[in-house]
Amino acid sequence: MSRYLLLVLLNLPFILTGMVSAITRYKLNKSSRRRLTFQFGLWLVILLGLSLAQPLYEWLYSHELTQTEPLSLFDVIQITAIVAILFIANRTRLKLDEAERRLNDLHQELSIRLSSK
Repeated sequence: MSRYLLLVLLNLPFILTGMVSAITRYKLNKSSRRRLTFQFGLWLVILLGLSLAQPLYEWLYSHELTQTEPLSLFDVIQITAIVAILFIANRTRLKLDEAERRLNDLHQELSIRLSSK
């Protein structure tokens, strides 16, 4: 199995989950259309970048623009870890936004109740 194929296969679950999450948040009115477009585009760019890694490397090597070794197994693991960290950071930011929204709602409710007394 090619290391480039392995790279795409290892990262595909993170990318698809990120895309589905962005669409779901938009459909539930928890996200704006602009944020959906940005997040979906980001995950699409990552997928395209990973898919085009081998042809890009071969093109650079054939035009003698690089003399490095092809993708190693360590590189595959490292890139997968970077994509996983990006996924986790995005998910954490979404949870933080939700918690902040709930805190603001609770603060508003508390203010209303205290002002009526």
